[in-house]
Amino acid sequence: MNKIKTGIAALTLALLAPLAQAGAFTNGSFEVTNFTGSFQNIVAGSTALTGWSVDSNSVDLINTYWNAYQGNYSLDLNGNSIGSISQSFDTVVGQTYTVSFAMAGNPDGGGAKKTITAGVTSVDPFTFYTTGHTLSNMGWEVKSFQFVAEETTSTLYFSGFKGNGAYGAALDNITVTAAVPEPETYGMLLGGLALLGVVARRKKSA
Repeated sequence: MNKIKTGIAALTLALLAPLAQAGAFTNGSFEVTNFTGSFQNIVAGSTALTGWSVDSNSVDLINTYWNAYQGNYSLDLNGNSIGSISQSFDTVVGQTYTVSFAMAGNPDGGGAKKTITAGVTSVDPFTFYTTGHTLSNMGWEVKSFQFVAEETTSTLYFSGFKGNGAYGAALDNITVTAAVPEPETYGMLLGGLALLGVVARRKKSA
């Protein structure tokens, strides 16, 4: 009987495992920092952007310079010039994930059109126009995309656009969540549990 209970528990965990949120993803809103000034330029190779790797040139961690989408901090992807960041986190192979983020743009220069590229298994462009927006009214927009994990560790990338100079796209409130499973997934779970229940009853009656 204990083996049957163990089997039910194992099947439940196996089928529900892909529904879990990416475990190691951190600091999506850039709030984990001790910086208290207006903005901080962070160069490639620095560890100042907690949870993230700055992979090229530099980015600006923004505090009071403009209004964040959430909390107090956000990011200008173009520091002194085009910058890029990445973060690796745990994923389940074959599971679909949704990446959501808030995007705006530095309205002080670099043209009205702000562009970033973002992705995991592939990279796509996203745009924002700063026309009519100010430092106190950034006009944040929520963007999203999905990817299917190919490995147990996936890496999320964001990169700015060199045409924006030192006035790049703004980034905040990045989240990674497992996509809602199809109804068939629940059907498989219920069917498996029902089958194990029948086996357990037969074992007991025998």
